Amino acid sequence: PIVNNYNNNNNEGGEGNDIDPAMSSATISSYGVMDVLLETLCNRVHYPNLERIVVVGHSAGGQFVHRWGLSSNSWCFGDDTHDNTNKNNGAKTEGDNDGDVDNADDEDGATLPSVRLVAANPRSYAYLDERRYLPKHAANVGAITEAHSKQNKEEEEESNTALSPFDELEYRPPTPSEKDECQAYNRYCWGLEDNPDLPAPYVTGNIDRLLSTDPRRRRDDGEDDRDDGDNLDAKNADEVLFLRYASRDVVYLSGERDTKALGNQLCHEDGYQGPSRRERSERFYASLQVLGEEALESCRSRRDDDGDDDDATVGKGGKVEDLVVGEGSAYEGGFCARQGEDGAMRVHGRIVVKDVGHDHALIFQSAEGQEGMFSN
Repeated sequence: PIVNNYNNNNNEGGEGNDIDPAMSSATISSYGVMDVLLETLCNRVHYPNLERIVVVGHSAGGQFVHRWGLSSNSWCFGDDTHDNTNKNNGAKTEGDNDGDVDNADDEDGATLPSVRLVAANPRSYAYLDERRYLPKHAANVGAITEAHSKQNKEEEEESNTALSPFDELEYRPPTPSEKDECQAYNRYCWGLEDNPDLPAPYVTGNIDRLLSTDPRRRRDDGEDDRDDGDNLDAKNADEVLFLRYASRDVVYLSGERDTKALGNQLCHEDGYQGPSRRERSERFYASLQVLGEEALESCRSRRDDDGDDDDATVGKGGKVEDLVVGEGSAYEGGFCARQGEDGAMRVHGRIVVKDVGHDHALIFQSAEGQEGMFSN
């Protein structure tokens, strides 16, 4: 993950940039700067009529938007039910525990602007668990990728046709031998495991704080034990982060012709994500749907066990008002409540931009790009 990022303790940038040793001790995160900018716009005192915020990025900017949206704990996303500090939108502010609103003149002060994140043509994604789309029979990953890349060059694909050979792939963890070939595949920034070579204190710190609020992190005697990370296993931790990310409004734009082979899927080419940006978009989006189905099934099981289908409600603009369902994650209720009565499930949105490659201007000026940024 190092060669494709400029790292100033977790800032992402373009390819081939070296780390400046003089800046290696910097503690200001570019993601933290985005939090401040976002929360400034969400301040109802200064922007009482703002209804929507759209944050977009292309290529390296798409990576930035995606990973910031995944790891940010900003209250402006409207999904934080536990930490009400630093709010100036008519809710509590730091040190204010009496429940009084700070902006009494704003009758609807608790209503936040909607926030949409648009990640266009990123080179890679941070996966939310250890699985990837790999050959079903643990065949040589490089060989199957090379063969499929050649096929893509020979065939003209329609925009609604997946380039990824999903019939040959399954969403699974790497085998021991595959992992040996790419031991860093799930370390940040391709996954969310700690990476000693690419420290990201903003990301790891925010995820730790998020997990510390999960209601399952309790001692057997019922006392709060949120400082003990052992009380939430890796699977549940992945689920908590997924459920929050799934609750946010995210759209992925992918150029139909952004199919240039970036190399094989091995470690120096973004860790088992796919040979081209378009295929990487397909596979990451597909992984979110798998995680969503698993989370929805978990929610159904809890509701069947509890016999209660009214634990969660969804407020204006799809914002979750009551997120707790039984002993599940604090975000599970909102995720499940947003699914259709027929059980249909979709996590985020993905749009392929017809006849466009890796070009930010054409992506954002296209009808598909405009839809991705501004549709309801």
